[in-house]
Amino acid sequence: MRIIQISDTHHSVEHHHFKDNTDRLPAALAGETADLIIHTGDLSMDGAGQTNDLQLAKQWNTQLPAEVLSMPGNHDVGDLSANRPAQPVNDLRLAHWRDVIGPDYWVRDIGGWRLIGLNAMLLGTDLEAEEQQFAWLETVLNAHQPIAVFLHKPLCIDHVAEGPRGYWTVPPEPRAQLLHLLADRPVKMIASGHLHIQRHKTIDGIDHVWGPASSFVVGGAQEDLGGERRLGYVEHIFGDDSVVSRFHRPDGMEEREVDPVGRDIYPD
Repeated sequence: MRIIQISDTHHSVEHHHFKDNTDRLPAALAGETADLIIHTGDLSMDGAGQTNDLQLAKQWNTQLPAEVLSMPGNHDVGDLSANRPAQPVNDLRLAHWRDVIGPDYWVRDIGGWRLIGLNAMLLGTDLEAEEQQFAWLETVLNAHQPIAVFLHKPLCIDHVAEGPRGYWTVPPEPRAQLLHLLADRPVKMIASGHLHIQRHKTIDGIDHVWGPASSFVVGGAQEDLGGERRLGYVEHIFGDDSVVSRFHRPDGMEEREVDPVGRDIYPD
């Protein structure tokens, strides 16, 4: 089974700074054969504030050569972190995502594997929807086949017991709750996006794969988190009980930084 992971396309009706990068992806994937394409969030530049950005992302997804399953990122439905306090995750933003894109968490059995997509933006919100997702997750983890989990924010940077990493990862308390549910389950891989960095690291026997963005990288505004600040996508080849993940960078993509235009895109 072959799954393509894309991430952080950041489609925008208003801002076109990185459109040429993202628009190279459908052409790069046009000749590819994939059982599924999974988008690990931030489909939009500002779907949490500009409703048309998610509509544009949905339209763009139709150019891809296989079915696309997506989960939301912070730019799609808001965030609980202090980075953008004017756009907290709430029921209205979640409802808009569901109306335009579809479920914000899902399960798919394919190729002898169980694939689980989680809404990382719910984690730590104390919304009723967070508890509903945890209850749902407990039921879908009752599987005998190997499991791969996809979400927007990575669980951690270096180790699962580390302290808070602010904007960059899932907060420690919901991370611990999630890991408790995953313990003793046949979870082989946890794949995420968000950091605009590609990296593959095995932590406590589970492969943690950070999918690169297809839009831009972050410069000095981002601390050193390891990995490579590269654009592209990930090819996951699923065997009977393991996954081989390969990073690909389409020709013509340029690793331009968001920092010089950040205030234009997200004014204070």
